[in-house]
Amino acid sequence: MQKLVELAEIELDKASQTLAALLEQYEQEREQLNSLENYRKEYSTLSVSQSIVTTPIQLQTRHCFGDKLHQAVEAQTQQVDRLDEVVEKAREAWQAKKIRKESLSALLMKLKQAHQFELNKQEQRMLDELAAQKVIASRVSN
Repeated sequence: MQKLVELAEIELDKASQTLAALLEQYEQEREQLNSLENYRKEYSTLSVSQSIVTTPIQLQTRHCFGDKLHQAVEAQTQQVDRLDEVVEKAREAWQAKKIRKESLSALLMKLKQAHQFELNKQEQRMLDELAAQKVIASRVSN
């Protein structure tokens, strides 16, 4: 039983490491999304606020770049959403492993307590028997 608790603890440690790595990756992806969104806002504000005469080719280039930037934000949003789902599944797996480890630990503790109780009862029986033998031996010798 002790080995099962140790194995459950190892699984819990691995799940914790996986969850921590996924959370770190999620934060990085989220930061990248925020950066892209901020850049897109700045770019659209810059495009509108510039009163410089631009050629149709420059307008088309800006429009195409704006579209590519929008696509990048959408792709990054989808990536963050997918990673959020993966993090949630990893969190659920971690919680399940934690509950399993705690359950096994509690069961082991109960088994140890039951075993100790049985040992104490056995020791008490032996002491009672020894005391009875001494009483019988003292009566026989008197």
